[in-house]
Amino acid sequence: MDIERARRPGGSVRTRVRGMIGTAAGLAVLAACGAPSSTRDVSAEAKAACKVSVSSATTVNVLAMSAPALDPFTDAMVKGCSGSKNLTVKHTPVDFTGQIQKAQLALSSKGASPYDLVEVYNGTLTEYASKGWLVPLDDYIAKYRDTYKLDDIPDKTWKGFSYKGKVYGIPNQINSQVLIYRKDLFAKHGITPPTTYDELVSAAKKLKGDSGAKYPLAMVWGADDALADGFHGWLTTEGGSWFDGKGEPAFNSDKGVEAVERMRGLMPYMPAEALTYNNGDVMALMQQGQVAMTVIWASRAGSINDPDSSKVAGKVGFAPAPAGAGDGVPTGEISQDGFAIAKNSAADPETLFQIMASTTTDPAVMRKAATLAIPSRDSVLEDRQAAQPHWPAAVQSIEHGATTLPGVPYMEPLTKTVINPYLDKALTGRLPAKEALDQAAAELRRTLKAKGYLG
Repeated sequence: MDIERARRPGGSVRTRVRGMIGTAAGLAVLAACGAPSSTRDVSAEAKAACKVSVSSATTVNVLAMSAPALDPFTDAMVKGCSGSKNLTVKHTPVDFTGQIQKAQLALSSKGASPYDLVEVYNGTLTEYASKGWLVPLDDYIAKYRDTYKLDDIPDKTWKGFSYKGKVYGIPNQINSQVLIYRKDLFAKHGITPPTTYDELVSAAKKLKGDSGAKYPLAMVWGADDALADGFHGWLTTEGGSWFDGKGEPAFNSDKGVEAVERMRGLMPYMPAEALTYNNGDVMALMQQGQVAMTVIWASRAGSINDPDSSKVAGKVGFAPAPAGAGDGVPTGEISQDGFAIAKNSAADPETLFQIMASTTTDPAVMRKAATLAIPSRDSVLEDRQAAQPHWPAAVQSIEHGATTLPGVPYMEPLTKTVINPYLDKALTGRLPAKEALDQAAAELRRTLKAKGYLG
């Protein structure tokens, strides 16, 4: 997720779709009504929602990176439940790398975890659940279904936070990568939002040299993590796969080579430092008017139209991420975010569930976070006052078949850690695309065998 990872999580769309499929046109109408800007301060709403109390002094520690789309939900637990009878909820912000590293150490510990609640997305939830590090939530969901109106979160959303038939997290948002573009520059050059790779390149050529933006394009392709997410979109747009039916690496196929070559074809239109950029870097360039278009997580879109932080407020449009060709699926990725309970937490798991469910899924909290996060609740997604201009593009990306990363326990961070350096070498011309992917596949195969994932 976004988030500072351009994350992400193939084949099937495991994120929520019921309540969204067929609603893009309706959302466009709602968004056009000019939904008011929402503030990130959810303190009042969260305090009203949290009715959790415990019999003795209890401190709950939350592990979550700081990012615009996540902060309101972390704050909801901290500000909403701290002060409840005998209960204190604490959180020290970390970056994405810190969250991943600390989660691995804490959850794998044989002793009590220093963190009780952990932020997860599809990829990390699958990994942690496969290792037995998380508490299954099905019994609590059944018990508190009516209390917290959990049926308002669609079944497919719960399935996206499941592993081998059990739910391991509470999703508070969905995310999809979308195209954000400068409407004024597109109109100037007679460009319509690109729907294919060729149209994307054509648009970039027309925009190159325009004084209105220094760079036609920027992508979140940081080689430390996000590069594999960019590759995922171009790999899967026309049917390429990360793995075959036996779990063997398959990304070094002709589709994989084509994906790398397409990515290389976009590099001349991007800043020289493109392979170092995370989500925040790219959005800063967009907000300063330095970039004419980008494909980025929808959760980053709220700030682009904020006149207090963006020089291009009111000048941007949103569209589904382009496909490879006309019959391909969008190159944008899909992800979900939420929180899970550490199995080795010393705190009562039912109390932890109540803290999560009462605050992070509260409709009023979700409405306040609407500019930053696409809600997991149907009722909020369909709320005229909450609707945002970027929601229709995100929904259309999902409707048109954009995918998550593969739901295998070795996708993140293992596969991404192996392949990213080779993608970097291919995109910078240090290795031919086929050679780079073959080397990456061979190294990953050895690693998966050594770790027992492959026979």
